[in-house]
Amino acid sequence: MRFLPTRSFSRRGIIEAMVVAMVAMLGMAPRGAAEGVEPIELRSERLAVVVSPARGGSLLAMRVMRGDVWLDLMPDPGARGASWLMLPYSNRIRDGHFVFEGREYQLGSAKNHAIHGDVRARPWTIVEQSPSSLVLAFDSGDCPDFNWPWPIHATVGIVLSGDRVEQTLRLENRGETTMPAGFGWHPYYRRWLTREGEPIVLGFTAPRIHPDTDADGLPDGAPEPVPADLDFSTPRELGSRRIDACFAGFGGHATIQWPESGVTLTYACSPNVTHLICFGPEDRPVLAVEPAANANDGVNRLAAGEADNGVIPLAAGESLEASFTISAEVR
Repeated sequence: MRFLPTRSFSRRGIIEAMVVAMVAMLGMAPRGAAEGVEPIELRSERLAVVVSPARGGSLLAMRVMRGDVWLDLMPDPGARGASWLMLPYSNRIRDGHFVFEGREYQLGSAKNHAIHGDVRARPWTIVEQSPSSLVLAFDSGDCPDFNWPWPIHATVGIVLSGDRVEQTLRLENRGETTMPAGFGWHPYYRRWLTREGEPIVLGFTAPRIHPDTDADGLPDGAPEPVPADLDFSTPRELGSRRIDACFAGFGGHATIQWPESGVTLTYACSPNVTHLICFGPEDRPVLAVEPAANANDGVNRLAAGEADNGVIPLAAGESLEASFTISAEVR
């Protein structure tokens, strides 16, 4: 088994990945298959998350201690989950169709565009568990209907410490040819924390944006300079307007602030997280701020020869690693 050099992966994340690899190589029985497993709450002194191994390792809730009360940061998960992992690609592939290295591929879900990979509704196996950490694993070989041409193996580690939750992932190509890899996290937050209509402030650096003239969530051309009204390099209030934008050249750091509630979330991502997708609909008071590797429809942007596609060609037997840390500050 060969591994790509780790560009930015925590020591804890490396240890978790080694644990998973040892389990696979030694044929050890994991602690429990996820199907039918109840959601698991992880806690630190100031943060709590609820994880569903049965639903792709999705987060069903995130809470922060505010005074002596737990404050919900994420909405009721409903059927979607509140935050999920997108593998082996993030966001949409137009009509589920793409060309890679001269070959055509057609995925299922073509009518609505293939979307968000194919792991968020799959059961993951529990490998390690403690009151503040969890390691899960997924093997597409266990899913005959897996909607991707290459077999994959993935692990995700979730660790809470003080005011931080760190999520680390490892994605391995178990196919016989190079595959176009990508990933992302899709966290939804409550737009209002303590009163209806309270302001929310975003801050991040991303100098380019993928144009989407027909508002279908798919790029219509090469990335362009960010327009002034979508420039969040200086933190600014989002307001109540709808937003659906895929930013390129993301610097790996972002802030989400609810000034009236006194809560600030800070993102820190590994360097291979080069995109940030922001989605806030008009019909629900929620906001998704999604760190990702590839652009929406990234594999087709790659085929078109466009820069800023974010796709990571992953040779047979190779793997990639990434991390996403959220820190919560309460005043």
